[in-house]
Amino acid sequence: MALSSASYGGVGDLTSTQGYGSKYGELSAADAFTIQKKFLGISKKLITMARFAQKETKPLHEGKDVRWRRYERFAINTSTISEGVTPTSDTITQTTIKATLEQYGSWVPITDLLLALSTDPIVQVVTERQAIQMAETMDTLAYNVFKAGSQRNSLTGGTAPAISGTATNGVNLTIAGTSGLNGAATGYFGSQHGKTLANTAAGHQGSETTAALDLAQRVLEKNDAMKISSVIKAGSGQATEPVAEGFFAITHTDMRRDIESMPGFTPVEKYASMGPVLAGEVGKVGAFRFITTTLAEPSLGAGGSILSNSVLKVTNSACDVYNVLIFAQDAVGCVSLAGQDSVVPSVVTPKPTSEDPLGQRGSIGYSFMYTCKILQDLYMYRIECACSDVT
Repeated sequence: MALSSASYGGVGDLTSTQGYGSKYGELSAADAFTIQKKFLGISKKLITMARFAQKETKPLHEGKDVRWRRYERFAINTSTISEGVTPTSDTITQTTIKATLEQYGSWVPITDLLLALSTDPIVQVVTERQAIQMAETMDTLAYNVFKAGSQRNSLTGGTAPAISGTATNGVNLTIAGTSGLNGAATGYFGSQHGKTLANTAAGHQGSETTAALDLAQRVLEKNDAMKISSVIKAGSGQATEPVAEGFFAITHTDMRRDIESMPGFTPVEKYASMGPVLAGEVGKVGAFRFITTTLAEPSLGAGGSILSNSVLKVTNSACDVYNVLIFAQDAVGCVSLAGQDSVVPSVVTPKPTSEDPLGQRGSIGYSFMYTCKILQDLYMYRIECACSDVT
């Protein structure tokens, strides 16, 4: 059986499996390659998290394990050298970081009637939606890994902060140090591993501060983290493009107004010779360039109780906790399978079989292999904060 693009509005003829095997279902190798190019082109333009990662590809037939080696810096040696005496040698110290590729994928069922009666190019429509799904899956997988970094600052107001687990149960201040765009609360601002950073009278609208970002920059620079000056080019596999150097901060789209309220905020339209503006980028504050995405999901109701006169997003009377993931150079890595089969499309048109005597059922699907890893925890930083409710 073959699907004609003229008859069904598809993207091309789908030939039978004879001579091709079942790797791509009923797609020939040529048809599969056509879909793969379009599939990858769409998904790579949408990926956010991996653009700041060391991008690696795992060659075919070399197993699932991936390893990075991080060579540690030599200590500064101020010892003098005595004449005729061999000085003590340095020791090369390396850290091996291991990750394992995992397989992911999805499929949708199709029927003979759907193909026969649909007025839309169903294969093309489904393939485009699956490309978006793959990009969002990759970003979600990366986000879940990257938000587990150990360097974090939880913004807490009102009482001394209490750190517990991966989200702080006392978070109730925005990234700007306030209790909301219209709030008027006062109290502590920020905690680092349970220690109060500052006890201020700040917390109300008009007293926005960059204290959380100032601390993040101090910690990263103290760790010799380098600002990012190139990112993976959208729509490309591994090619990079230069950008104005900075630390890149990724957070949820809900955070836009709080970011814009911070002192010194510069929107992207007012950048002066900043190089390419990245997808989702809203602006910069100091050394930090902010990118928002709906995939940076908050932890609903994981924060503290709201302060009096607060205007924050809450769930069951507890603040929702938003993550701001800050990346320096070489902080993280992402790996996919090399070559054309980094994504494997599969199309099976309905045809009679012993399990489907009338040939009523088929499928359109894809699979891919992927993994992410924090390579240097000292080059990442996470701010846990509340978010203003502007509804």
